[in-house]
Amino acid sequence: MPDTQEGKAGRDDRERCLVFSLQAADSRLLASNGKEIPFTRAVLTARNACIAELINMVPHVTLGQEGGTVQDVTYALFRTAAAASIPPGGTVSWDVYDLLLPAHAGTASKVHMFGYRAALNWRFDLVVWAEYQTSVDSPPVRTSPSRWALRWSVPDPSTGAVVLTIEEGKK
Repeated sequence: MPDTQEGKAGRDDRERCLVFSLQAADSRLLASNGKEIPFTRAVLTARNACIAELINMVPHVTLGQEGGTVQDVTYALFRTAAAASIPPGGTVSWDVYDLLLPAHAGTASKVHMFGYRAALNWRFDLVVWAEYQTSVDSPPVRTSPSRWALRWSVPDPSTGAVVLTIEEGKK
């Protein structure tokens, strides 16, 4: 079966079926001193924007750490309930801090030893794309890569709150 790219073969952006987004989500995290601190999470979401169910959806994710290597961390998505199909209007979401950072060999041991502080002030480059079908007889469709740069920081040390900056489209 030939691969087709979204946006090609007579399709345009209005007809994109699988849309990825990366959103900041407020949460709390237990610090090593036993206190809970405000912590902004990065939530990666795949949304079915079409009227048909998307089947055989296979996401692909790479994560790069500033000054380090880019690694394929796709396997981490399948530790959770990575959906092989998404109903119309349905979504699947993954937490970048909990799932993807520990899957990157360059950050896993640091996060394990130092917790959230290991991710502070580092730039992480996230790239995601997927392949899916709209029916068993349809050719697979491959989305264009979606790219983001993200960075966690503590702008006000008196509060200890960890905030997240997300830049879309960064290479």
